[in-house]
Amino acid sequence: MISRRQINVISRTETNIKTDSPTPLNLKHYKLPSHDRMNPDLYMPLVLFYSNPQLPDHTTSIANLLRNSLSKTLSKYYPFAGRLGSSGSYVECNDQGINFIEVQIACNLSEIMEKAPVKDEEEGFGHLFPPCSIWHKVSCSPLVLVQLNHFSCGGIAIAVCLSHRIADASTLLSFVTYWASVSHNPSDEEKLVQLAPCFVQGLLPNSYDDDFVAKEVLLPEMNWITAEMLFYNSKIAELKANQEKQDKLNGVVAEQNYTRNELVTALLYRCALAAAAKSNSGAYPHSVLFRTVNMRPLMDPPLPKTSVGNLVVANHILASTMEETELHSLVGQMRKEKKQLTGMKSLVRKEVMSIFEKYAKENYKQYAVSSICNFPLYDKLDFGWGRPVNASLMDAPFVNIFTMMDTPNGDGIKVILGLGKEDMKNFRADKELLTYASFYH
Repeated sequence: MISRRQINVISRTETNIKTDSPTPLNLKHYKLPSHDRMNPDLYMPLVLFYSNPQLPDHTTSIANLLRNSLSKTLSKYYPFAGRLGSSGSYVECNDQGINFIEVQIACNLSEIMEKAPVKDEEEGFGHLFPPCSIWHKVSCSPLVLVQLNHFSCGGIAIAVCLSHRIADASTLLSFVTYWASVSHNPSDEEKLVQLAPCFVQGLLPNSYDDDFVAKEVLLPEMNWITAEMLFYNSKIAELKANQEKQDKLNGVVAEQNYTRNELVTALLYRCALAAAAKSNSGAYPHSVLFRTVNMRPLMDPPLPKTSVGNLVVANHILASTMEETELHSLVGQMRKEKKQLTGMKSLVRKEVMSIFEKYAKENYKQYAVSSICNFPLYDKLDFGWGRPVNASLMDAPFVNIFTMMDTPNGDGIKVILGLGKEDMKNFRADKELLTYASFYH
């Protein structure tokens, strides 16, 4: 049993990392498109764990290797080394650099791995990140923060925070993947060209209206509980078989061919609504599920995987009764919404936050789900000493949210979720949910 003691930071040093080469004058002003300006000015927090990193070349330290490769990476991702302009609608690419913090922590990696991915400074992962960085406002601060944590056992954790105003989770992972590749094999020019960022200003017409002012998005104070749960592939296969059997009994003619992502998303939404209804004397609320969709492969023409920005659109799936939460019905809505996005040429008026506001005014209970399943979360994040033993996006930025990602060994889906206290109690006791999922903590 891990003791519930506060984990102490022994030492902390901070360095400013600048670009390896100066940003050209013609690239000094990076104008943000409307779909970026509508995003909250908050840090997205990612942490990567490595159990026993060993460098074959003992002439340099892990910290120096990471700092040098990060400097080279910032030369490619040059806006990330700048500062957000006063209007919030552009980045001043002034090469001011980013913060790199190195910390010694008085515990073993195994102790950290037993904890929930929450920002509690004493019991959670909060001490693995720079202070006030986990889903905190960026404002005039650096757009990227990095913290290298050394544990007593020799393991490390690399925490990276990136402004959501300028990028989505896909861009965050592309950035770290490029950094890892520069660190691991800087001479592989062909690979680095493939992983290099693509800035899409010329590819998305009508997205750069100068009159479109960046929106101030205020998220509520912490009033939810964060938990982590696992859906093993074997259990998802069981859920799929049971659902296909149920479809036949109900006379559902269409061949659904359910995916893992669709089934887990639909089940999470169904059980979250059942929990909310139980908290509300059995009455189902008018609700909407926002499901973020990566638009890079759906655009016409498709955008490169390494395209920089918030290139997502939120599908919205409505439900107000238990009958409307049948899995085949929810999956049908998801597919219909996604089909309508295929072949889009512009993201104008498709901003995620504006859709949130629409349903908030209509008093819908709002849920959100995002997925980084099938993204390069493990195999491509080798800085020179092997893949991470675990990785996680941290905490929940607001209530009623689910974040899905692959498990480290690919045997299932990990979900980090945030629900209100009463809803979480009911959700964790849902028998249908517990048939297919288990809570990690």
